[in-house]
Amino acid sequence: MASEALPGVSLTLAPRGSGAEPLRTDVAAFLGRFGRGPVGAPVRVESWNDVMGAFGPPASPPGGAAPRDGAFATPYALRGFFENGGRTAWVLRVSGPATTARTRWTVGPLSGFPATRYRVAATSPGAWANGARLAIRYQASTVAGPPTVSVRVTVPGESPEVFPGLPLLEAVDRLSASRFVRLLPDGPPPPPGRPGPISTSWDLTLTGGTESPPTRAEYEDAVAVQAELAEPALVALPDLGTDLSGTAHTDVVLELLRSVAPLHDRLAVLDVPRRLSSVDEVVDWVGSLTATGDDRLLDCAAVYHPALRVPDRHGLRTVPASGHVLGVIARLDGERGAHHTPANAVILEAVDLADDFPEPQQARLFDAGVDLVRCTRGRGLTVWGGRTLSADARSRYVAHRRLVHLLVRAVRRVAGPLVFDVNSPELRLTLVRAVTSVLLSAFRAGALAGARPEQAFRVVCDGTDNPPGQDPGELVCEIEAAPAVPMEFIRLRLVLGQDRGLEVIEA
Repeated sequence: MASEALPGVSLTLAPRGSGAEPLRTDVAAFLGRFGRGPVGAPVRVESWNDVMGAFGPPASPPGGAAPRDGAFATPYALRGFFENGGRTAWVLRVSGPATTARTRWTVGPLSGFPATRYRVAATSPGAWANGARLAIRYQASTVAGPPTVSVRVTVPGESPEVFPGLPLLEAVDRLSASRFVRLLPDGPPPPPGRPGPISTSWDLTLTGGTESPPTRAEYEDAVAVQAELAEPALVALPDLGTDLSGTAHTDVVLELLRSVAPLHDRLAVLDVPRRLSSVDEVVDWVGSLTATGDDRLLDCAAVYHPALRVPDRHGLRTVPASGHVLGVIARLDGERGAHHTPANAVILEAVDLADDFPEPQQARLFDAGVDLVRCTRGRGLTVWGGRTLSADARSRYVAHRRLVHLLVRAVRRVAGPLVFDVNSPELRLTLVRAVTSVLLSAFRAGALAGARPEQAFRVVCDGTDNPPGQDPGELVCEIEAAPAVPMEFIRLRLVLGQDRGLEVIEA
Protein backbone atom coordinates (compact mmCIF):
# COMPACT_ATOMS: atom_id res chain seq x y z
CA MET A 1 0.00 0.00 0.00
CA ALA A 2 1.33 3.43 -0.92
CA SER A 3 0.25 6.51 0.98
CA GLU A 4 0.85 10.18 0.41
CA ALA A 5 -0.73 12.89 2.49
CA LEU A 6 -0.92 16.65 2.85
CA PRO A 7 -2.57 18.61 5.67
CA GLY A 8 -6.29 18.00 5.44
CA VAL A 9 -5.92 15.55 2.54
CA SER A 10 -5.11 11.86 2.71
CA LEU A 11 -4.67 9.64 -0.35
CA THR A 12 -4.11 5.93 -0.03
CA LEU A 13 -3.40 3.73 -3.06
CA ALA A 14 -3.94 0.01 -2.58
CA PRO A 15 -2.22 -2.05 -5.31
CA ARG A 16 -4.43 -4.36 -7.31
CA GLY A 17 -4.04 -8.07 -6.88
CA SER A 18 -1.74 -9.85 -9.27
CA GLY A 19 -4.66 -11.21 -11.29
CA ALA A 20 -2.24 -13.34 -13.32
CA GLU A 21 -3.83 -14.85 -16.44
CA PRO A 22 -1.62 -17.65 -17.84
CA LEU A 23 -3.70 -17.91 -21.02
CA ARG A 24 -2.70 -14.41 -22.15
CA THR A 25 0.06 -14.09 -24.74
CA ASP A 26 0.56 -10.31 -24.56
CA VAL A 27 2.27 -10.14 -21.15
CA ALA A 28 5.98 -9.29 -21.16
CA ALA A 29 8.84 -9.84 -18.70
CA PHE A 30 11.59 -7.21 -18.50
CA LEU A 31 14.89 -8.08 -16.83
CA GLY A 32 17.24 -5.15 -16.35
CA ARG A 33 18.58 -2.14 -14.45
CA PHE A 34 16.61 0.41 -12.44
CA GLY A 35 17.48 3.24 -10.12
CA ARG A 36 15.55 1.75 -7.21
CA GLY A 37 13.11 -1.02 -6.38
CA PRO A 38 13.32 -4.61 -5.16
CA VAL A 39 16.23 -6.63 -6.54
CA GLY A 40 15.50 -10.06 -8.01
CA ALA A 41 11.83 -10.07 -6.97
CA PRO A 42 9.31 -9.93 -9.85
CA VAL A 43 6.80 -7.09 -9.74
CA ARG A 44 3.65 -7.05 -11.88
CA VAL A 45 2.84 -3.65 -13.40
CA GLU A 46 -0.05 -2.52 -15.57
CA SER A 47 0.99 1.02 -16.53
CA TRP A 48 3.95 3.36 -16.71
CA ASN A 49 2.71 4.95 -13.48
CA ASP A 50 2.97 1.53 -11.81
CA VAL A 51 6.57 1.29 -13.02
CA MET A 52 7.53 4.68 -11.60
CA GLY A 53 5.78 3.91 -8.32
CA ALA A 54 7.72 0.68 -7.83
CA PHE A 55 11.05 1.54 -9.48
CA GLY A 56 11.15 5.32 -9.69
CA PRO A 57 11.66 7.54 -12.73
CA PRO A 58 14.46 6.76 -15.20
CA ALA A 59 17.78 7.62 -13.57
CA SER A 60 21.40 7.81 -14.58
CA PRO A 61 23.64 5.12 -13.06
CA PRO A 62 26.16 6.20 -10.42
CA GLY A 63 29.90 5.96 -10.36
CA GLY A 64 30.62 7.31 -13.83
CA ALA A 65 29.94 3.93 -15.44
CA ALA A 66 27.04 5.25 -17.46
CA PRO A 67 26.07 3.54 -20.71
CA ARG A 68 25.57 5.56 -23.83
CA ASP A 69 23.19 8.48 -23.21
CA GLY A 70 23.80 8.16 -19.47
CA ALA A 71 20.85 6.09 -18.24
CA PHE A 72 19.70 2.56 -17.72
CA ALA A 73 17.83 1.30 -20.78
CA THR A 74 15.19 -0.91 -19.18
CA PRO A 75 12.97 1.91 -17.80
CA TYR A 76 12.81 3.51 -21.25
CA ALA A 77 12.14 0.15 -22.89
CA LEU A 78 9.26 -0.39 -20.46
CA ARG A 79 7.88 3.04 -21.22
CA GLY A 80 8.03 2.19 -24.93
CA PHE A 81 6.18 -1.06 -24.22
CA PHE A 82 3.25 0.73 -22.61
CA GLU A 83 3.26 3.58 -25.14
CA ASN A 84 2.92 1.05 -27.98
CA GLY A 85 -0.08 -0.73 -26.50
CA GLY A 86 1.34 -3.11 -23.91
CA ARG A 87 -0.97 -3.66 -20.96
CA THR A 88 0.84 -5.86 -18.46
CA ALA A 89 4.47 -6.64 -17.64
CA TRP A 90 6.52 -8.41 -15.01
CA VAL A 91 9.65 -6.50 -14.01
CA LEU A 92 12.82 -7.88 -12.39
CA ARG A 93 15.46 -5.44 -11.28
CA VAL A 94 18.93 -6.91 -11.83
CA SER A 95 21.85 -5.57 -9.82
CA GLY A 96 25.31 -6.50 -8.69
CA PRO A 97 26.35 -6.31 -5.01
CA ALA A 98 24.63 -3.32 -3.42
CA THR A 99 24.12 -1.70 -0.02
CA THR A 100 21.17 0.21 1.36
CA ALA A 101 21.37 3.88 2.35
CA ARG A 102 20.51 4.50 6.00
CA THR A 103 20.86 6.81 8.98
CA ARG A 104 20.00 6.91 12.69
CA TRP A 105 17.36 8.93 14.47
CA THR A 106 18.07 9.54 18.14
CA VAL A 107 14.85 10.56 19.86
CA GLY A 108 16.19 10.65 23.39
CA PRO A 109 14.08 10.31 26.53
CA LEU A 110 10.86 11.71 25.07
CA SER A 111 7.88 10.11 26.76
CA GLY A 112 5.42 8.33 24.48
CA PHE A 113 7.89 6.95 21.91
CA PRO A 114 8.34 3.17 21.85
CA ALA A 115 12.14 3.57 21.59
CA THR A 116 14.82 6.17 22.24
CA ARG A 117 16.61 5.41 18.99
CA TYR A 118 15.60 4.29 15.47
CA ARG A 119 17.26 3.13 12.29
CA VAL A 120 16.03 4.73 9.08
CA ALA A 121 16.74 2.64 5.97
CA ALA A 122 15.89 3.03 2.30
CA THR A 123 13.28 0.60 0.96
CA SER A 124 15.72 -0.94 -1.53
CA PRO A 125 19.47 -1.07 -2.08
CA GLY A 126 21.41 1.27 -4.34
CA ALA A 127 22.75 4.79 -4.51
CA TRP A 128 19.34 6.26 -5.36
CA ALA A 129 18.60 7.14 -1.70
CA ASN A 130 21.92 8.88 -0.96
CA GLY A 131 21.04 12.43 0.01
CA ALA A 132 17.43 11.58 0.83
CA ARG A 133 16.24 13.77 3.70
CA LEU A 134 13.75 13.26 6.50
CA ALA A 135 12.33 16.34 8.20
CA ILE A 136 10.72 15.15 11.46
CA ARG A 137 8.74 17.39 13.79
CA TYR A 138 7.49 16.35 17.26
CA GLN A 139 4.49 18.07 18.85
CA ALA A 140 3.68 17.44 22.52
CA SER A 141 0.18 16.83 23.89
CA THR A 142 -2.30 19.63 23.38
CA VAL A 143 -6.02 20.12 23.89
CA ALA A 144 -6.36 18.77 20.36
CA GLY A 145 -4.96 15.36 21.26
CA PRO A 146 -1.95 13.27 22.29
CA PRO A 147 1.66 13.82 21.07
CA THR A 148 2.26 13.38 17.36
CA VAL A 149 5.13 13.33 14.92
CA SER A 150 5.04 14.60 11.33
CA VAL A 151 7.48 13.31 8.70
CA ARG A 152 8.45 14.68 5.31
CA VAL A 153 10.59 12.47 3.06
CA THR A 154 12.45 14.12 0.19
CA VAL A 155 14.39 12.05 -2.36
CA PRO A 156 16.35 13.67 -5.21
CA GLY A 157 14.37 13.47 -8.45
CA GLU A 158 11.17 12.19 -6.78
CA SER A 159 8.00 13.79 -5.49
CA PRO A 160 8.19 14.25 -1.70
CA GLU A 161 6.08 12.26 0.73
CA VAL A 162 4.37 13.88 3.73
CA PHE A 163 3.00 11.95 6.70
CA PRO A 164 1.39 14.49 9.08
CA GLY A 165 0.22 14.00 12.65
CA LEU A 166 1.26 10.39 13.25
CA PRO A 167 0.55 9.02 16.76
CA LEU A 168 3.86 8.09 18.34
CA LEU A 169 2.97 4.42 18.78
CA GLU A 170 1.86 4.15 15.13
CA ALA A 171 4.72 5.97 13.43
CA VAL A 172 6.64 2.81 12.49
CA ASP A 173 3.59 1.10 10.98
CA ARG A 174 2.34 4.21 9.20
CA LEU A 175 5.72 4.89 7.61
CA SER A 176 5.71 1.38 6.17
CA ALA A 177 3.51 2.89 3.45
CA SER A 178 6.42 5.05 2.27
CA ARG A 179 7.94 4.31 -1.13
CA PHE A 180 11.33 5.45 0.12
CA VAL A 181 12.09 4.61 3.78
CA ARG A 182 11.43 2.20 6.62
CA LEU A 183 11.65 3.04 10.33
CA LEU A 184 13.00 0.38 12.70
CA PRO A 185 13.27 0.70 16.52
CA ASP A 186 16.90 0.36 17.60
CA GLY A 187 17.06 1.28 21.26
CA PRO A 188 15.41 0.82 24.65
CA PRO A 189 12.12 2.53 25.54
CA PRO A 190 12.38 5.96 27.21
CA PRO A 191 12.00 6.25 30.99
CA PRO A 192 8.34 6.74 31.99
CA GLY A 193 6.90 10.07 32.97
CA ARG A 194 9.82 12.16 31.76
CA PRO A 195 8.51 15.52 30.47
CA GLY A 196 9.81 16.80 27.18
CA PRO A 197 9.71 19.99 25.12
CA ILE A 198 6.50 21.27 23.60
CA SER A 199 7.99 20.67 20.16
CA THR A 200 11.27 19.68 18.60
CA SER A 201 12.52 18.68 15.17
CA TRP A 202 15.21 16.63 13.46
CA ASP A 203 16.73 16.79 9.98
CA LEU A 204 18.20 13.47 8.84
CA THR A 205 20.11 12.53 5.68
CA LEU A 206 20.54 9.00 4.33
CA THR A 207 23.99 7.92 3.14
CA GLY A 208 25.95 4.78 2.36
CA GLY A 209 23.92 3.35 -0.52
CA THR A 210 26.04 1.68 -3.20
CA GLU A 211 25.47 -0.52 -6.23
CA SER A 212 27.45 -2.21 -8.96
CA PRO A 213 26.72 -3.57 -12.44
CA PRO A 214 25.29 -7.09 -12.49
CA THR A 215 27.47 -9.98 -13.53
CA ARG A 216 26.56 -13.06 -15.51
CA ALA A 217 25.48 -14.77 -12.26
CA GLU A 218 22.92 -12.08 -11.38
CA TYR A 219 21.44 -12.17 -14.89
CA GLU A 220 21.23 -15.96 -14.82
CA ASP A 221 19.40 -15.75 -11.49
CA ALA A 222 16.89 -13.36 -13.06
CA VAL A 223 16.48 -15.67 -16.05
CA ALA A 224 15.65 -18.53 -13.69
CA VAL A 225 13.07 -16.39 -11.87
CA GLN A 226 11.25 -15.40 -15.06
CA ALA A 227 11.06 -19.05 -16.11
CA GLU A 228 9.02 -19.73 -12.96
CA LEU A 229 6.43 -17.07 -13.85
CA ALA A 230 3.41 -18.58 -15.58
CA GLU A 231 2.06 -15.40 -17.17
CA PRO A 232 4.78 -13.82 -19.38
CA ALA A 233 4.78 -14.81 -23.05
CA LEU A 234 7.42 -12.26 -24.11
CA VAL A 235 10.86 -11.57 -22.60
CA ALA A 236 13.41 -8.76 -23.03
CA LEU A 237 16.75 -7.84 -21.40
CA PRO A 238 17.38 -4.25 -22.58
CA ASP A 239 20.49 -3.58 -20.46
CA LEU A 240 22.20 -6.92 -21.05
CA GLY A 241 24.27 -5.67 -23.99
CA THR A 242 25.65 -2.84 -21.87
CA ASP A 243 26.37 -4.82 -18.70
CA LEU A 244 27.98 -7.87 -20.30
CA SER A 245 30.14 -8.47 -23.33
CA GLY A 246 31.78 -11.29 -25.22
CA THR A 247 31.07 -14.86 -24.19
CA ALA A 248 29.40 -13.78 -20.93
CA HIS A 249 26.71 -11.96 -22.92
CA THR A 250 26.22 -14.86 -25.34
CA ASP A 251 26.09 -17.38 -22.51
CA VAL A 252 23.31 -15.46 -20.74
CA VAL A 253 21.30 -15.26 -23.96
CA LEU A 254 21.67 -19.00 -24.50
CA GLU A 255 20.76 -19.66 -20.88
CA LEU A 256 17.61 -17.57 -21.40
CA LEU A 257 16.70 -19.61 -24.46
CA ARG A 258 17.35 -22.87 -22.60
CA SER A 259 14.97 -21.74 -19.87
CA VAL A 260 12.31 -20.71 -22.38
CA ALA A 261 12.46 -23.60 -24.86
CA PRO A 262 11.00 -26.35 -22.63
CA LEU A 263 8.02 -24.13 -21.81
CA HIS A 264 6.85 -23.85 -25.45
CA ASP A 265 4.99 -20.66 -24.53
CA ARG A 266 7.19 -17.56 -24.76
CA LEU A 267 9.38 -15.55 -27.13
CA ALA A 268 12.62 -13.73 -26.28
CA VAL A 269 13.11 -10.47 -28.17
CA LEU A 270 16.84 -9.68 -28.21
CA ASP A 271 18.74 -6.46 -28.74
CA VAL A 272 22.08 -6.23 -30.51
CA PRO A 273 24.75 -5.29 -27.90
CA ARG A 274 25.42 -1.55 -27.96
CA ARG A 275 29.16 -1.96 -28.36
CA LEU A 276 28.70 -3.51 -31.84
CA SER A 277 28.93 -0.60 -34.23
CA SER A 278 29.48 -2.27 -37.61
CA VAL A 279 27.34 -4.64 -39.64
CA ASP A 280 30.18 -7.18 -39.66
CA GLU A 281 30.19 -7.24 -35.84
CA VAL A 282 26.41 -7.65 -35.70
CA VAL A 283 26.48 -10.52 -38.19
CA ASP A 284 29.26 -12.23 -36.24
CA TRP A 285 27.31 -11.84 -32.99
CA VAL A 286 24.15 -13.36 -34.49
CA GLY A 287 26.35 -16.14 -35.86
CA SER A 288 27.56 -16.91 -32.34
CA LEU A 289 23.93 -17.67 -31.43
CA THR A 290 22.93 -19.58 -34.54
CA ALA A 291 26.16 -21.61 -34.41
CA THR A 292 24.48 -23.78 -31.79
CA GLY A 293 22.37 -25.22 -34.60
CA ASP A 294 19.68 -26.06 -32.07
CA ASP A 295 16.37 -24.94 -33.58
CA ARG A 296 14.58 -25.70 -30.32
CA LEU A 297 16.48 -22.75 -28.85
CA LEU A 298 16.62 -20.51 -31.90
CA ASP A 299 12.88 -20.60 -32.57
CA CYS A 300 12.38 -18.94 -29.16
CA ALA A 301 14.33 -15.82 -30.14
CA ALA A 302 13.99 -12.87 -32.49
CA VAL A 303 16.55 -10.06 -32.86
CA TYR A 304 15.42 -6.49 -33.64
CA HIS A 305 17.82 -3.77 -34.74
CA PRO A 306 18.77 -0.90 -34.81
CA ALA A 307 18.08 0.95 -31.57
CA LEU A 308 15.58 3.82 -31.50
CA ARG A 309 15.79 7.50 -30.69
CA VAL A 310 13.03 8.51 -28.31
CA PRO A 311 12.04 11.88 -26.81
CA ASP A 312 13.08 12.61 -23.27
CA ARG A 313 12.95 15.69 -21.06
CA HIS A 314 16.66 16.22 -21.78
CA GLY A 315 16.33 15.78 -25.56
CA LEU A 316 16.58 12.54 -27.54
CA ARG A 317 17.78 9.29 -26.02
CA THR A 318 18.98 6.05 -27.61
CA VAL A 319 16.92 3.06 -26.46
CA PRO A 320 17.11 -0.61 -27.54
CA ALA A 321 14.20 -1.56 -29.77
CA SER A 322 12.98 -4.57 -27.75
CA GLY A 323 10.60 -2.70 -25.46
CA HIS A 324 8.82 -0.87 -28.29
CA VAL A 325 8.64 -4.04 -30.39
CA LEU A 326 7.13 -5.98 -27.50
CA GLY A 327 4.56 -3.22 -27.14
CA VAL A 328 3.69 -3.56 -30.84
CA ILE A 329 3.35 -7.34 -30.49
CA ALA A 330 1.14 -6.93 -27.42
CA ARG A 331 -1.01 -4.32 -29.20
CA LEU A 332 -1.56 -6.58 -32.21
CA ASP A 333 -2.26 -9.49 -29.89
CA GLY A 334 -5.16 -7.57 -28.38
CA GLU A 335 -6.44 -6.23 -31.70
CA ARG A 336 -6.06 -9.28 -33.96
CA GLY A 337 -4.69 -12.22 -31.99
CA ALA A 338 -1.38 -13.86 -31.13
CA HIS A 339 -1.09 -15.30 -34.64
CA HIS A 340 -0.67 -11.88 -36.27
CA THR A 341 2.82 -10.92 -37.44
CA PRO A 342 4.44 -7.72 -36.11
CA ALA A 343 5.99 -7.06 -39.54
CA ASN A 344 4.89 -3.76 -41.14
CA ALA A 345 3.37 -2.48 -37.89
CA VAL A 346 4.03 1.14 -36.92
CA ILE A 347 6.16 1.91 -33.87
CA LEU A 348 4.80 4.73 -31.71
CA GLU A 349 6.62 7.26 -29.50
CA ALA A 350 9.97 6.98 -31.27
CA VAL A 351 11.23 9.63 -33.66
CA ASP A 352 14.31 8.20 -35.37
CA LEU A 353 16.72 5.30 -35.71
CA ALA A 354 20.05 5.26 -33.92
CA ASP A 355 21.70 3.90 -37.09
CA ASP A 356 20.70 4.19 -40.72
CA PHE A 357 21.98 1.30 -42.82
CA PRO A 358 22.21 1.49 -46.63
CA GLU A 359 20.29 -1.15 -48.52
CA PRO A 360 23.20 -3.59 -49.08
CA GLN A 361 23.89 -3.64 -45.34
CA GLN A 362 20.19 -4.13 -44.61
CA ALA A 363 20.26 -7.16 -46.89
CA ARG A 364 23.23 -8.60 -45.02
CA LEU A 365 21.49 -8.15 -41.68
CA PHE A 366 18.30 -9.68 -43.05
CA ASP A 367 20.18 -12.70 -44.38
CA ALA A 368 21.83 -13.14 -40.97
CA GLY A 369 18.40 -13.38 -39.30
CA VAL A 370 18.07 -9.83 -37.92
CA ASP A 371 14.60 -8.24 -38.01
CA LEU A 372 15.05 -4.61 -38.97
CA VAL A 373 13.29 -1.49 -37.84
CA ARG A 374 12.96 0.92 -40.77
CA CYS A 375 11.89 4.48 -41.35
CA THR A 376 9.58 4.65 -44.37
CA ARG A 377 8.21 7.73 -46.05
CA GLY A 378 4.64 8.49 -45.03
CA ARG A 379 4.52 5.90 -42.23
CA GLY A 380 7.44 6.70 -39.97
CA LEU A 381 9.12 3.92 -38.01
CA THR A 382 7.90 0.43 -38.78
CA VAL A 383 8.83 -3.11 -37.83
CA TRP A 384 10.28 -4.73 -40.96
CA GLY A 385 10.53 -8.35 -40.04
CA GLY A 386 8.85 -11.09 -38.06
CA ARG A 387 11.29 -14.01 -38.08
CA THR A 388 12.96 -16.02 -35.37
CA LEU A 389 16.60 -17.10 -35.52
CA SER A 390 15.61 -20.61 -36.55
CA ALA A 391 16.53 -21.88 -40.00
CA ASP A 392 13.72 -24.44 -39.90
CA ALA A 393 10.81 -23.39 -42.12
CA ARG A 394 8.35 -24.83 -39.57
CA SER A 395 9.52 -22.46 -36.84
CA ARG A 396 10.98 -19.52 -38.73
CA TYR A 397 8.19 -16.99 -38.22
CA VAL A 398 7.27 -15.14 -35.06
CA ALA A 399 3.55 -15.37 -35.86
CA HIS A 400 3.71 -19.16 -36.12
CA ARG A 401 5.67 -19.52 -32.90
CA ARG A 402 3.23 -17.33 -31.02
CA LEU A 403 0.33 -19.39 -32.37
CA VAL A 404 2.05 -22.44 -30.87
CA HIS A 405 2.47 -20.53 -27.59
CA LEU A 406 -1.24 -19.70 -27.53
CA LEU A 407 -2.26 -23.30 -28.26
CA VAL A 408 0.09 -24.70 -25.64
CA ARG A 409 -1.23 -22.34 -22.97
CA ALA A 410 -4.84 -23.06 -23.89
CA VAL A 411 -4.31 -26.83 -23.97
CA ARG A 412 -2.60 -26.71 -20.57
CA ARG A 413 -5.57 -24.89 -19.13
CA VAL A 414 -8.13 -27.42 -20.33
CA ALA A 415 -6.01 -30.55 -19.81
CA GLY A 416 -4.37 -29.70 -16.48
CA PRO A 417 -7.42 -30.55 -14.32
CA LEU A 418 -7.58 -34.02 -15.95
CA VAL A 419 -4.09 -35.15 -14.92
CA PHE A 420 -5.21 -37.38 -12.06
CA ASP A 421 -8.23 -38.91 -13.81
CA VAL A 422 -8.22 -42.60 -14.66
CA ASN A 423 -7.21 -43.45 -18.24
CA SER A 424 -10.53 -44.47 -19.72
CA PRO A 425 -12.67 -43.89 -22.83
CA GLU A 426 -14.56 -41.24 -20.87
CA LEU A 427 -11.33 -39.37 -20.10
CA ARG A 428 -10.23 -39.54 -23.74
CA LEU A 429 -13.55 -38.15 -24.92
CA THR A 430 -13.42 -35.36 -22.35
CA LEU A 431 -9.88 -34.44 -23.41
CA VAL A 432 -10.71 -34.48 -27.13
CA ARG A 433 -13.74 -32.25 -26.55
CA ALA A 434 -11.75 -29.79 -24.45
CA VAL A 435 -8.86 -29.55 -26.91
CA THR A 436 -11.26 -29.31 -29.87
CA SER A 437 -12.99 -26.34 -28.23
CA VAL A 438 -9.62 -24.57 -28.00
CA LEU A 439 -8.81 -25.23 -31.66
CA LEU A 440 -12.30 -24.19 -32.76
CA SER A 441 -11.79 -20.85 -31.03
CA ALA A 442 -8.48 -20.39 -32.84
CA PHE A 443 -10.12 -21.35 -36.16
CA ARG A 444 -12.97 -18.86 -35.70
CA ALA A 445 -10.45 -16.14 -34.83
CA GLY A 446 -8.76 -16.67 -38.20
CA ALA A 447 -5.59 -18.21 -36.79
CA LEU A 448 -5.98 -21.52 -38.67
CA ALA A 449 -6.28 -22.31 -42.37
CA GLY A 450 -9.06 -24.12 -44.18
CA ALA A 451 -12.69 -23.47 -45.04
CA ARG A 452 -13.91 -25.96 -42.43
CA PRO A 453 -12.59 -27.01 -39.02
CA GLU A 454 -11.67 -30.49 -40.24
CA GLN A 455 -9.31 -28.87 -42.76
CA ALA A 456 -7.72 -26.73 -40.04
CA PHE A 457 -6.94 -29.19 -37.28
CA ARG A 458 -7.08 -32.77 -36.10
CA VAL A 459 -7.17 -34.25 -32.58
CA VAL A 460 -6.40 -37.94 -32.08
CA CYS A 461 -6.72 -39.65 -28.71
CA ASP A 462 -7.60 -43.28 -29.28
CA GLY A 463 -6.03 -46.71 -29.58
CA THR A 464 -3.56 -45.59 -32.24
CA ASP A 465 -1.55 -43.49 -29.80
CA ASN A 466 -2.69 -45.34 -26.66
CA PRO A 467 -2.08 -49.04 -27.49
CA PRO A 468 -3.26 -51.78 -25.10
CA GLY A 469 0.21 -52.38 -23.62
CA GLN A 470 0.75 -48.73 -22.70
CA ASP A 471 1.29 -47.60 -19.12
CA PRO A 472 -2.24 -47.20 -17.69
CA GLY A 473 -1.09 -44.09 -15.81
CA GLU A 474 -0.27 -42.27 -19.05
CA LEU A 475 -2.54 -40.84 -21.74
CA VAL A 476 -1.28 -39.49 -25.10
CA CYS A 477 -3.17 -37.06 -27.33
CA GLU A 478 -1.87 -36.03 -30.77
CA ILE A 479 -2.80 -32.55 -32.05
CA GLU A 480 -2.26 -31.14 -35.55
CA ALA A 481 -3.13 -27.59 -36.59
CA ALA A 482 -2.54 -25.65 -39.82
CA PRO A 483 -1.67 -21.95 -39.48
CA ALA A 484 -3.61 -19.48 -41.57
CA VAL A 485 -0.64 -18.81 -43.86
CA PRO A 486 1.22 -21.48 -45.85
CA MET A 487 3.22 -23.71 -43.57
CA GLU A 488 3.40 -27.33 -42.56
CA PHE A 489 1.06 -28.52 -39.84
CA ILE A 490 1.94 -27.68 -36.26
CA ARG A 491 2.17 -30.94 -34.34
CA LEU A 492 1.79 -31.14 -30.57
CA ARG A 493 1.92 -34.25 -28.41
CA LEU A 494 0.02 -34.00 -25.16
CA VAL A 495 0.96 -36.51 -22.43
CA LEU A 496 -1.02 -36.83 -19.21
CA GLY A 497 0.78 -38.91 -16.61
CA GLN A 498 -0.44 -39.41 -13.07
CA ASP A 499 3.13 -39.49 -11.79
CA ARG A 500 4.56 -36.55 -13.78
CA GLY A 501 1.66 -34.22 -14.48
CA LEU A 502 0.99 -32.62 -17.85
CA GLU A 503 3.65 -32.50 -20.56
CA VAL A 504 3.34 -30.74 -23.92
CA ILE A 505 5.84 -31.82 -26.58
CA GLU A 506 6.25 -30.15 -29.95
CA ALA A 507 6.69 -32.91 -32.53
